[in-house]
Amino acid sequence: MPVREGFFAFLEDVGAPGSGFGLFGGTHLLMFVLMSALIFAVCRLYSRLGDKGAKTMTLAAALVILGLEIAKQSTFFIIQRRYWPDQLPLHLCGLGIMIELIHAVRPNKTTGEVLYCLCLPGAIAALLFANWSMYPVLNFYCLQSFFIHALHVAFPLMLLVKRKIVPDVKNLWRAALFLTIVLPPVYFVNLRLGTNFFFINAGSAGSPLEIFIEFAGVPGFLLPYAGLLLLVWFLMYLPWVLAERRGIKISEGEEK
Repeated sequence: MPVREGFFAFLEDVGAPGSGFGLFGGTHLLMFVLMSALIFAVCRLYSRLGDKGAKTMTLAAALVILGLEIAKQSTFFIIQRRYWPDQLPLHLCGLGIMIELIHAVRPNKTTGEVLYCLCLPGAIAALLFANWSMYPVLNFYCLQSFFIHALHVAFPLMLLVKRKIVPDVKNLWRAALFLTIVLPPVYFVNLRLGTNFFFINAGSAGSPLEIFIEFAGVPGFLLPYAGLLLLVWFLMYLPWVLAERRGIKISEGEEK
């Protein structure tokens, strides 16, 4: 029988309406502060390691993130005994797990740039506009979502701390190519399965995408959605461009 209540209650089984937490309410803000402290601690620890220790921790962090996802996916088969197509790891954060593993084993410019300009802002947005707010905080799927997204934020940030990745606006084409390859099939998977991976078919409740949908409809909201991404990229790369123009050396320690 599927789990109807308790720590592993899932989706429609989590309980009565209002059993979750409100976006930017006290519980959400407390969890955000705790996750920020976790991110800071991970980056602080990483910054104190030598090259060998940093390489080991990079792989360990990628494996912990993978383990959290495997733990969640396992509950659907072992505990829930049912599966939902929208739980396939096809969101950006799900694909980010593989990108992190690849980068941990074989760091390169493409995975580094994608981690910085796509996975990092995507994970921050997930923590801000938590689409798991229907769960009470003391629920496995709620806690797993907070922790895995916090580690998705920590992973590229800790690499930035030691300049293991150095953002370069001239490499943005790599991220654009990644999206060009990934988004079309994801869009049609969404149409086929009724899912909303990458939030490109229906937006995400409580996020700015809802405002875009009210203004431009579906799929018209994709245009301001793309504009928002370009704005985020502008803000993320501006400090690095200014530093380069001022002759500030920022590439030391970068992994090729």
